[in-house]
Amino acid sequence: MFQIAKTYQGWSFERIARHILYWLAWLLFYAIVNSGYHDDPFITWLNVELIFMLIKLPFTYLCIYYLVPQYLIKKQYISFSTIGLVLSVVAGLGSWFLDYYLIMPLFFDLHLSQFWDFKIAYKILDMVYIASLPTILKLLQGHIHQERLTAQIAEQKLGAELKLLKNQLQPHFLFNTLNNLYGMVLTHHKKAADVVIRLSDMMSYMLYECEGNSIALEKEIKNLENYIELEKIRYGNRLDVSFEKGGDTQDKFIAPLLFIPFLENAFKHGVEKSELASWVRINLWVEGNQLSFMIENSKAEVPEESEVDSKKQKGIGLTNVKQRLELLYTGQYTLEIIENDSFLVKLNLELNEMHNR
Repeated sequence: MFQIAKTYQGWSFERIARHILYWLAWLLFYAIVNSGYHDDPFITWLNVELIFMLIKLPFTYLCIYYLVPQYLIKKQYISFSTIGLVLSVVAGLGSWFLDYYLIMPLFFDLHLSQFWDFKIAYKILDMVYIASLPTILKLLQGHIHQERLTAQIAEQKLGAELKLLKNQLQPHFLFNTLNNLYGMVLTHHKKAADVVIRLSDMMSYMLYECEGNSIALEKEIKNLENYIELEKIRYGNRLDVSFEKGGDTQDKFIAPLLFIPFLENAFKHGVEKSELASWVRINLWVEGNQLSFMIENSKAEVPEESEVDSKKQKGIGLTNVKQRLELLYTGQYTLEIIENDSFLVKLNLELNEMHNR
C-alpha cells in the first residue's frame, strides 16, 4: 500500500519502483496534454519528454536530495532560494539548448533564427514546476516522520517517567505497611494472618498487574479496599472509616495506583499522628466516562516542631500523583485540595479509550 511518509535506508526495489512510477506519470501527463493541445501524435511528445528528462531528472534530484536537506530544512531560506534560482536558470538554459538544437529540428523540422528568446523564461519556470511537487512531497514526508519520531520519544519518555513514579511510590507504600505488620506480629495481634493475606494480594497486584499504563477500575477498587481493611485492623476502634462507591465501574480502566497516595496521606497524616478518635471518608462514583473521587480526613494535632516534616512528606505523595495525572490525563482532570478543619481532596477525571488495554 502506498504511504507518503514511508522512508527507506537504501535504494530498495520498492523505492526504485516508486520513483519510476512517479516519472512515468509525469511523462504520460506531459505527452497527453501536449498531444491534445497540438496536432502532433502522442508518441512524438512522449519522445520529446524523454529527452527533456535528461535535464529534469538531475535537476529535481539535486533539489530534493541536496538543496532541501542542506538549506531548506536547516531554515537557510536565502541560500536555498539563491542556489535554487541559479540552478533553475542553468537547467532552463540546458532545456532550451536541447529544444533549440535537437528537438525542434528533429521532431518538428523547425529552425529558429536566434538562440536567445523569451521562451527561455518558460523553460526556467518549467524547471521550478517540475521540481516543486517532489520538494513538497519530501518536506511533507519529513514532517510526518518528525511528528512520528516526536510522538515516539514522548511516549518513551512518558513510559519512563511513569515507571520512575511508580517505583518511587511502591517502596514507600510497602515500607509503611510492613512496619504496621511488624508491630502486629510483635504484639501477637489476632488479625496478623489476615494482614499477611491482604498484603500478599496487594503486593501481587502491584508487582504483576500494574506494569501497564492502565488497569481495570474494579481491580483498583479492590486494592483500595484491601488497603482500607489493613488500616482498620491496625487502628481498631479509634478509626471511623467509610468507603462509598457506585455507578458503572465495569469495563472501565484507570491508571494503576492513582488513589493510593491520597489514602496514604489521609491515614498517615490524619490518623497515625493523632491519639484521639479519627475519621476518613472516601467516595468513588462513576457516571458514563466521568469518575469522581473524594477523600476527606480529620486533622491531627501535630506538635509545632513536626509541622514542617509533615508537610514535606505529604507534599512528596501529592507531587507524585499530580505528575502522574498530568502525564496520563492532560486536560482531562481537575484536582482540588482544601485544608481547613479537615483535609479534603476532590478528583474528577475522564476515563477514555486511550487508557484501555
